[in-house]
Amino acid sequence: MAKVQPACVTVWPWLRENLGKGCTAALTGTDAKALSAAVQIVELYAYDSEPSIGLAFGRVVSRMQPSTRELAYHAIAHVMDWSDRERLWNLAGLPGLLKVRRCTWEPKPVDEILGVDAC
Repeated sequence: MAKVQPACVTVWPWLRENLGKGCTAALTGTDAKALSAAVQIVELYAYDSEPSIGLAFGRVVSRMQPSTRELAYHAIAHVMDWSDRERLWNLAGLPGLLKVRRCTWEPKPVDEILGVDAC
């Protein structure tokens, strides 16, 4: 039987599959450590939604370069669900992201599926 790996290990291939091979290239050593820690915090938050855990996520992500924080945003979906990203990001007190790439396996918005222009 294969040993189950922690989310801080499985997030790396997951990000590359969803955002492309070079998506982690801009990460510094500090960014990579913070992203790994953030993913483990998300895993704890998935079991215990205490607001202080969400704030801990925000503190750790804020140690990343602003240009790499998008990876932490997407990594929320690796542990939880696509719809949890914005909720946890806001709870963490993190500033809005200027540009967020769409993940390969991310569900399309309803208006895109229906072919309706967003108002």
